[in-house]
Parts: sequence; C-alpha cells; structure tokens
Amino acid sequence: MSIEIGQIKKRITWISAVVYAFFLIVLVRLFYVSLVMGPELRAQSQERVIERRPIEAKRGDIYSADGKTLATTKPVYNIYFDAVTVDETVFDKDVAALSEKLALLNPRRNAAQWERYLRSEREKKHRYIPLAADLNYSQLQRIKSYPILSRGVFQGGMIIQEKLERIQMATDVRSRTIGRDKDGAQAGLEGYYSNYLQGKPGNRLMQKITGNYWKPLDDPQAIEPLDGFDLFTTIDTRIQDVAQQSLLAQLKKYDADHGSAVVMEVATGRIVAMANLGRNEDSVYSELRNYAVWERTEPGSTIKLLSAMALLETGVADTSDMVNTEKGEVTIYGKKVRDSKKGGYGTISLRRAFEVSSNTGIVKLVQQHFEQHPDDYVDFLYSRGFHKTTGITIKGESVPNIPKPSDDRWSGLSLPWMAYGYGVEFTPLQLLTIYNAVANNGTMVKPQIVERIMDHGRIVEDFETDILNPAICSQEVVYKLQAMLEGAVHSGTAKNIYDERIPVAGKTGTCQLNYWRGGKDYQSSFAGYFPANDPKYSCIVVINKPDYYKGYYGNIVAGPVFKAIADEVYSQLPESPTTLISNQLIAARTTTVSEDRFEQAFQKNFLPSLNGLDARTATRLLEGQGLSVSLAGTGRVVGQEPVLGTPLNQCSTIKLVLR
Repeated sequence: MSIEIGQIKKRITWISAVVYAFFLIVLVRLFYVSLVMGPELRAQSQERVIERRPIEAKRGDIYSADGKTLATTKPVYNIYFDAVTVDETVFDKDVAALSEKLALLNPRRNAAQWERYLRSEREKKHRYIPLAADLNYSQLQRIKSYPILSRGVFQGGMIIQEKLERIQMATDVRSRTIGRDKDGAQAGLEGYYSNYLQGKPGNRLMQKITGNYWKPLDDPQAIEPLDGFDLFTTIDTRIQDVAQQSLLAQLKKYDADHGSAVVMEVATGRIVAMANLGRNEDSVYSELRNYAVWERTEPGSTIKLLSAMALLETGVADTSDMVNTEKGEVTIYGKKVRDSKKGGYGTISLRRAFEVSSNTGIVKLVQQHFEQHPDDYVDFLYSRGFHKTTGITIKGESVPNIPKPSDDRWSGLSLPWMAYGYGVEFTPLQLLTIYNAVANNGTMVKPQIVERIMDHGRIVEDFETDILNPAICSQEVVYKLQAMLEGAVHSGTAKNIYDERIPVAGKTGTCQLNYWRGGKDYQSSFAGYFPANDPKYSCIVVINKPDYYKGYYGNIVAGPVFKAIADEVYSQLPESPTTLISNQLIAARTTTVSEDRFEQAFQKNFLPSLNGLDARTATRLLEGQGLSVSLAGTGRVVGQEPVLGTPLNQCSTIKLVLR
C-alpha cells in the first residue's frame, strides 16, 4: 500500500513538473511574441487594413476682370519609395542608377549616399521611404522615368502623394477681399463662394502600411474628384494697383492707423477696386480687415448729401434758401455746433452751405424744418433703403445704424447730430452706394464683385446688375445734388483737388472719433464720382486716425487719394480728350507673362483677357484655337469683344481693339 502511494506521489510530481514546464514554455513564447515579434506582427496587421479613402478636389480659380489669376490651386507632389515590393534582382541591378538620378534631383545626398540610404531602408523593410518633396508636374513626369520607379506602383515601389496648395497671387487683397476658407474660418470671396469653389472629393482604395501611411491601390472603382467652379470677379488689377498705392502713400504720409478706397462702375455697381490697409504692430500696412465692408463709423460731413436730399425731396427747402451761419457757432440744447472756418460764412444759401460744408448752416436748416417732426426726416432715410446693407457677396457686412425717435436713447440732440454726420453710422461701401446712386441719376444699384461663375466653359451663374432702388429721389433733386457736388470741388471744401481737365464731383468729410472722450482722433473721407458731366466711376476714400499735427481734414488727407485714382482711371477712358493711353504707356504697364495662363483658360473652355498683348501674339493664340480675329487700330490690345470668360463655343470672331 505504501509502495502504491509512493508511486502515485511520484506520478503527481512528474505530471506537475510537465504542466509547469508547459506553462513556462507558453509564458516564454508569449513574452517573445509580445516583446520581440510584436512590432512586426502589428505592422503586418496594419498592412492588412484597406480602406476607401477620400481624394481632395481641386478648388476653383479666381480671376480678375482683366484676366489675371487672383487665386489658384496648385498641385505639388511628394514621392516615396516602397522598397519591399521591388524584386531583389531588379533592386540590385538598378539601385545605383536610381541613386545617380536622385542625386541630381535632390543633391542633399550624393549618389553613393543615396545608394547606401536605399539599401539600408530596404534591409529595415521600410515601405515609405521619402525621396522628394513639393515637386511640380514636370518634375513628377521626370521622376516617373527613373530606373526602378518607371515600373510603377506595384513593381517599382513608387508612391505618389499629391497635395493641393492654395496660392493667392494678388497679395494686396488676398487676406480679406479674396479671403480664406480654412479651419472653419471664412472670409471674403473664398468664404462666401466656398460651395462653388470647393468642388467634390473623390475616393479610392488605399492600404495602410508601416508608419501609419496610406498607399494607393489599383482600384477600378475609384471615383475621381470634380474640380470646383471658377469665379470671375469685377476687380481690375490696374485700377486696384492705383488705389492700393495711392492709399498706402497717404497712410504713410499722415501716419494713419488704417484706411480704405473703393472704386465702382456707376451704371452697373461693378467694384473695380477695393483697397483696405491697416497698420500692424510692426508698423507695416497690409489688408488686416475689410474696412470698406465691415467698419461702421460716424461718417461726418459726407452724410450732408442725405441731409440735403431730405430737405429738397420733401419740398421743405430749396438750394436757394438762405441760412445765417451765426458766426460759425450755434448752441443746441447746451451743445456747440461749430464750423471749421472761424467766424462762419455769414448768411449763405443751402447750396453754398453744402459746398463749404457749413455745419451750422446744414444743422439749422434741418432743425428748422424737421425739429417738430423728426420722424419725417428719419422715415425719409428708411423709405429710400439707406438703413439696409448693400448685400455685397462678401461675408461680414455691418448693418447701418440710423436711430429713430422711438428709440430709448433718442434726444433733442439726435436730429441735429445726424444732420452733419454724428449719431448715425455707415460703412464706406454703404455710403459709396448712395453717392453712386446720385451719379446714376437716382438709381441705386447693388455693389457687385463677382461677374460670373463658370465650370470649364459652362456658365453656372451670370450676375446681372441688381437694382436696389430705382429712384432714391426725383430727377429734379438729382440734378440739384449733382450741381452741389460739382460745386464742392470747383469752389468748396475740395477745391484743392479741382482740375479743369478732369471734372470731378464729390464731398469731403471730417469726423472726430470718440468725441465724448476728447482726444485728437479723426476720420478723413472723400466720396464722389467722375467725370462729373458723364459719370462712369464713383469712389470713396476713408482714412482713420491720421496724425492730428500733420493734418486731418478730409480735403487734404483723403481728397488726394481720390484725385490720384480719378486721374489714372480717367486717362484710360476711350472718350477722354486728355487720354494718356499710348503704345508706349501700354507697353510700360504690360508685364511679360507666361502663355500658360492663356492655355489654362483655353483648357477650361473660356476666352481669356488679351489686354496688353501685341496684335501678332494675340492673333496667334486665338487662331490656334480655331477662332477668327478682327483687328481695329494698331499697337497693343486695349479691348476685346466678346469679353473675358465668354465660353469658347460662343465665340466665332474675336474683335480686338488696338492702340
């Protein structure tokens, strides 16, 4: 019995030892798999992950009215090498030749260094070896012909990663006018028209490989992305440049904080220039904000156009009505209203009070006729639509502020303050829209900055002139206002910019900012149009916080910017008797450009702008597309019919105007 028990104990001990040994082996194996083979196994499991991944669409381009590219999307390519997929015989045979090519493309390594690098990475079984970055299309085609890589993705291990980079050519308007649509922040045209520009992404099968990279696979079911639509703006880069440079020079001269200048076609509302410059902490001026659209301020004396319009249109006063300016100072409810001229202007007419910008004269007339019924004055402004936004297709437009007698903060001072530009707020663009309406014989049109949207020659949307108010006042009143605006330049506050060669009409504005706190911060402005006898363009210039001691009045700070713009634009009008356009001038303004932009336009099936080209080059480009050409004049192209953006299938004969 004792013998049997002993044998049983031995057997149990032996079995236990076997079990313990088995578990020890299992533990050792698990340890080995986890710590030694783990990374390799995890990598292998990753490489079995295959997903359908999105392919980014090419964002549409943005063009100026004169055919310049304002914003485009440029594809760039990063090249990687999957050495593991390449046959060993092929790799050993051609790796030296490939290294020599790579050394020429990317000389940060010589040929020997490249070869050692590639061999080392292959031994490590790395599958995403970087070879080159940010290649353009021609460089991509070149590297595709290199030894080994020429065999393609699966036999040559070549992995192409395409990135789309948004490039904005016009640096002076890229921040806020062209804007952005990135990381949830939308601004300018990029933000407003994002749904048109962004295109539709595609997708394809891709394999996850070592390093959390994705390698494209052969996928017959792949869906190619659809390019976004193109925007054709109304911006004329020649006028934009003049506005930009003139504004910048004056900001620097008067050490101002910021400013804006906008130029608009009178009949259509097309914005041909929009300059916005602000000074950053490094005292460098750039497009920090779109002040023309966003910044709502008290305008000062430019608002007197609305005061005069209300007086005339309601019939309570006429331009010949006389008013005593009270030696340049009147007191209303204990507050002083002063003229800029000490001693005032004596007794003068409404017309003269407007031309010399007499605060006392305008305020007294408004008080005299509307004090008992201020609603009549305010209702007039509202009935004309002056309280509404312009509706421009740029995000961030502020709403005008026109107080009402029913408002809690309305007081006896509200009406007289409004009469000469305080207590009421507009953006520069909103005020320009009103001045433009006067130039347009009373018809107020919507400011327009995009003319059409196209998709490879197909017109997606064509924007016509949008009328906001067909008549802001009677024709009789319009003519009187036009005469007053001409008088302000001829013999009024803006006579310093008068030029008998270039008839201009407009009004100066000078407004003290934060006047309740005191201080010497002012806003200087000028709004008007030209030619005064046949208005083609309206323009507003607003400059904020010029150095008080250097000058702050609207005529000397803002007025010269307006004149510089008017001089340049007027010189380009074909009917101008003082036209400065000549073959030499056009040639001087024309920069040498690559013909790539013309080919790009033809590929997208629309007619590009040919302005500035000589007749021979323009004819060659057009006839190369099977189009007939008709020439009028000699020299370089200054006009064309049909216009930029017209689909090629709608063109047969192109008429070019030469000078």
